[in-house]
Amino acid sequence: MSRVLRSARPPAGPAAGPRLRVDPSVCDGIGICAHLAPDLVSVDSWGYPIVSDEPITNSTDLRQAESAVRACPRKALHLL
Repeated sequence: MSRVLRSARPPAGPAAGPRLRVDPSVCDGIGICAHLAPDLVSVDSWGYPIVSDEPITNSTDLRQAESAVRACPRKALHLL
């Protein structure tokens, strides 16, 4: 009996873009991400980031996300 191995990759298509993620255990709530990616990141009342679960589908948002990830001093922000 043979087994078919399937790829762990998500399906291709417009909904398969990268997602912005924050590691709350590392984040200090500095807020640089919200300043650099205002269309993608908001902050709560303590200054910690709130990011959408939706994939990033346009190039402007992707550039903002990449800039915020690079600038995060605690390296708590990731594109996955």
